[in-house]
Amino acid sequence: MALSHVWDSTMTLRTRVIIFDLGKVIVNFDHFMICKKMALYCPLTAREIYREIFNSGLEAQFDEGILTPRSFFAHIKRNVHFTGSIIEFKKIWNHIFTLNPGISQLITRLKRNYRILCLSNTNKWHFEYCLKTFPVLHNFDDFILSYKIKKRKPDPAIFKEALAKAKCSAQECVYIDDIQEYVLAAEALGMRAIHFKSVSQLKKYLISSA
Repeated sequence: MALSHVWDSTMTLRTRVIIFDLGKVIVNFDHFMICKKMALYCPLTAREIYREIFNSGLEAQFDEGILTPRSFFAHIKRNVHFTGSIIEFKKIWNHIFTLNPGISQLITRLKRNYRILCLSNTNKWHFEYCLKTFPVLHNFDDFILSYKIKKRKPDPAIFKEALAKAKCSAQECVYIDDIQEYVLAAEALGMRAIHFKSVSQLKKYLISSA
């Protein structure tokens, strides 16, 4: 069965826009890989680095646009005593992504019939790297990015910005995310949402809704 028409459960509204999360849906990543590579430039262990960057809220501030890339790097230098250059750090920071197998083909097919948006908690360096590295992102009509909006999921404000970019009602949008909390946040605004687990699961959902 084709993926050309996705309907809601009442068969009254056809989907016009499909909104994808980026990380762990379109691309996979491993934050701990950053920490293991950084440990070569720091007196801290990889686990200690992880706590300083990801558990402390530092990375969240970068994602929310509170910290610029240079101010984020300054915090890194100070907090974990990183001895490398900003160029070395940026390479470590970015080289953690791989494309989720099968997602490119699915997005290309969906693009024929729907507007496709991407809503992501991400930072300037990660997004620019992914846009340059993964051509599938060129299929997207627009991007709603936490570092630009200055809000992170599950804040309703970033979902409302996505709806504004969608240019249709919430009921005409399908939102896809791997984090259940964010799925529920989208549903609270009236969107239909899918808790992503795999590309095959997503295909089955879209086909069963057609």
